Amino acid sequence: MEKRLPRAKVVKTARKLKALSHPERLRIVLELMKRECCVGELQKCVSLSQPHVSQSLRILKQAKIVSSRRRERRICYRVTDPQTMELVRLIFEPGKGKRK
Repeated sequence: MEKRLPRAKVVKTARKLKALSHPERLRIVLELMKRECCVGELQKCVSLSQPHVSQSLRILKQAKIVSSRRRERRICYRVTDPQTMELVRLIFEPGKGKRK
């Protein structure tokens, strides 16, 4: 890596990595990479309390890893950051991180 990266890009990437560094948040991201989910659905998938899931989603949303949309009275979340999806695939599915 010869080219010097802008500080803003490094800070943004560090923020994403920090958000992913907690095991429960990483489990949530893995579930959301499968499909869009609401908080209640995620609670069941990852066996965490509603406040814990909501707090984790807030952190992931602040890091711009997930986005949300309203579906009737519920708010549903999905992973929208391609870098995060590629990184998680590289870690958990070696050889599948690169897009073809």
